[in-house]
Amino acid sequence: MSGKNFAAVATAVPLKVELEEVSLTPKEPNQCPAEPKPVDGLEKTEGTGGTKGTTSNGAASSGSPTPKPEGTQGTLPDMGAAIDPLHDADEARLEPLEFGGLDMPCFLVKDDWFFLGAKRKPGVWYCYETEGTKRNPPAQVAVRVCSPLYIDSVTNTEDGQFFGRLLRFRDTLGRWRKWAMPMELLRGSCEELRGELLAAGVEIEQRNRNHLAAYLQWQVPKDVTLAATRTGWTAKGGAFVLHDRIVGTEKVHFQSESLSADGAAKSGGDYRQWREMAALCEGNPVLMVSVCVSLSGALLAKVRRESGGVHWVGDSSIGKTTSLCVGASVWGGDDFRRTWRATSNGLESVAALLSDTCLCLDEINEADPREVGAIIYSLGNGMGKTRATRIGSARAVHRWRLSLLSTGERSITAMMQEGGKQAKAGQLVRLLNIPAARQFGVLDTLHGFVDGRGLADHLKAECAKHYGHAGIKFIEHIIRQGGADFGATLAGIEAQFTHGDPQAARAASRFALYAMAGELAVEAGIVPWATGAALEACKVMFTGWQTMRGTGATEHKQILQNVAAYILKHGDTKFTDKNNKDDKPKTDRAGWYSDKHEERVYLFTAAALREAGGNYDFIRVLDALDSAGWLIERDAGKRSKKTAVTGGGKHSLYWVQPTDEGDHA
Repeated sequence: MSGKNFAAVATAVPLKVELEEVSLTPKEPNQCPAEPKPVDGLEKTEGTGGTKGTTSNGAASSGSPTPKPEGTQGTLPDMGAAIDPLHDADEARLEPLEFGGLDMPCFLVKDDWFFLGAKRKPGVWYCYETEGTKRNPPAQVAVRVCSPLYIDSVTNTEDGQFFGRLLRFRDTLGRWRKWAMPMELLRGSCEELRGELLAAGVEIEQRNRNHLAAYLQWQVPKDVTLAATRTGWTAKGGAFVLHDRIVGTEKVHFQSESLSADGAAKSGGDYRQWREMAALCEGNPVLMVSVCVSLSGALLAKVRRESGGVHWVGDSSIGKTTSLCVGASVWGGDDFRRTWRATSNGLESVAALLSDTCLCLDEINEADPREVGAIIYSLGNGMGKTRATRIGSARAVHRWRLSLLSTGERSITAMMQEGGKQAKAGQLVRLLNIPAARQFGVLDTLHGFVDGRGLADHLKAECAKHYGHAGIKFIEHIIRQGGADFGATLAGIEAQFTHGDPQAARAASRFALYAMAGELAVEAGIVPWATGAALEACKVMFTGWQTMRGTGATEHKQILQNVAAYILKHGDTKFTDKNNKDDKPKTDRAGWYSDKHEERVYLFTAAALREAGGNYDFIRVLDALDSAGWLIERDAGKRSKKTAVTGGGKHSLYWVQPTDEGDHA
């Protein structure tokens, strides 16, 4: 995005936006070639000359291929365009081959019926000659391994690891597909590999299945393709990797152990219909911010920000799930939306699958309260657990960058308290608690609908039918910006969010990022909103977050809450009058008290104050008490005071007098 255009947004000067149709078809390097090339080492046959092979380099052969073009990477053609790969061909038109023209043992790959000693089906064939005996002369044999499958190129990651093979194959219905297969699937008996291919429509001859692994390693293709082991931006930033397509011009392919991916980003329905649905979000800040948060995942790498998001908090049946559906529709359909009912390990795998997009989690009440805090830290930090292999070495760690959209009837703080833990400031600025209740549930503007339920039902129905287009168009718009300075643009928008402490500054930075994503989408014509509308919606929600949180640092408030709660609970049982030697505590002593100017002052021992402060460093506890004015007496250069206790000698005690100033509840 040009600095000139965004300067206009930052100063609320309207931009002239025109809807631009963006092609979803990837550039030439990512398309399946119109005609499969023969595997190195064997030549095409001409007439009855046969096919020449070379055993030294592991050759494979192709005849007269007629594959169906695959279109956008991973996107299959209509069923009507499929061919019958096992049609009964006219024998007079079969390609004739002779065993004598082959340098056996070798593999042949044929897309159509051919003749080699007999009529043969399309597919991968292993040709060899048996060893002769005195009784039986050598025999020439051809066995079918599987349906047509080509090895187009070697794949490996930028650091020279995780090698694989880019396979191109025809499924049962005659459609051509591609898969970057990790070489590690060839380990052992290869059952996992065969299972993936079978599920994708490759037909494997059961009796000859063991030849498949040999075929996949028979030759090393000359062509090399960059392998991406996670979705999102490539290291160079010129392409965006999705599970089923590549957006951009870099020669890269997504490499994974599975051809399928439940809940991955994908598109369906009609983009114009989705855009009409998005128009109904304008005037409804909760819905608009949901779209902005979802889009912002693609900007995290460009502005070097960590993962994070928003948690919509509100009563049941006000439309929180509707807002989640709207945000999820930017990248995928119904299965793109997930629930909190998952383990931290499971969410790591999901996060890696959705890197640089958005993770949408519905209803936090379904989560284990004891794991919520760890999950938030893990998702926000963008790194999974380090695990050991069977031999003791470290496994590759899952990594990701993404935005988070979450809903629940309870806040993050309330959920963690149920699990016996206290929410940390780092968790609360990674996933921002925002009240979702507006005038009509989560809605402010009904756009002609009778009530909020009618509009919410319409939005959910449209999101289920039309999805995934906006995210791809947003990526293409970012790529067209070239070397635009997104960081400078973000800094200009951050200046419009006022805040009073470092934690609020981090939250303001997140809302500025969401606003930038929304305004970029407006500029590209992806969402039909007025210029500045996304920025205004984010400001409204930032105010809602500030109101729900209150002022001051989270740790500061929590420490004061903890100490006040400790005094309320134990003030009459663990503290005694320092001037009365006969006053004994009913349980373990925490200190003494002294009534001063009709106000009670609690004289804490160091051990008791550590306990009262909760899971915070003791110095941090003293800092909070000191800044709040709760430490009313001290010796020079210290925060404690040497205090004489009747009948008990002298002790270094902390004189704490809670006040109501600066609401800490």
